[in-house]
Amino acid sequence: STFVKAVAGLVPITEGRVSLAGRDITRVPAHRMVFEGLAFVPQTENVFAPLSVVENLELASALLGGTSAERRARLEPVWRRFPDLDRQRRLPAGQLSGGQRQMLAVARALIADPRVIILDEPSAGLSPKLVQQVFSMLREIRDSGVTVLLVEQNVKAALALADRAAVLVEGRERWVAPAAELRSEAGAARLAALYLGHGAREPQGS
Repeated sequence: STFVKAVAGLVPITEGRVSLAGRDITRVPAHRMVFEGLAFVPQTENVFAPLSVVENLELASALLGGTSAERRARLEPVWRRFPDLDRQRRLPAGQLSGGQRQMLAVARALIADPRVIILDEPSAGLSPKLVQQVFSMLREIRDSGVTVLLVEQNVKAALALADRAAVLVEGRERWVAPAAELRSEAGAARLAALYLGHGAREPQGS
């Protein structure tokens, strides 16, 4: 979580560099990241509960500027992609189910048409059925051409979605490899060894 918050500009970076599409965004303030093509969905408090679904989305569109017609037009792709939200436009976000709130948070992030969307623990607190729905939504977003950067403790669900995976242990990168490699029996054993340390051998290569 600290890693993705650093990428999104929410915590200070003392060393290293963050680049997006060849552009250095290390020192870009968090509120300007959206204009660099990066959107961030936090784990908690990721919607404005007293506001309706449509008000949450309108707020995101208004922050991007433009005419009234342009701001409204940004919402149309969202309604098509998230029909459940479309049917509940006037419902306060706080009355949505956990899965629907997560969908609203993602939908609001997509208003800016980002290159990359970062999500911090999107399955946290959700039932297995809702986890499946959320990850199905993320798969559709990935397949549409948006890069999804995900921090997730549900390893099975995350690796089923991911093309590549990075394992961090105590804040340090210990293994970067294709997700299929981590899904394999040998990969699962290496992953367990990294975290549990029982006769662990460092994975070779990336």
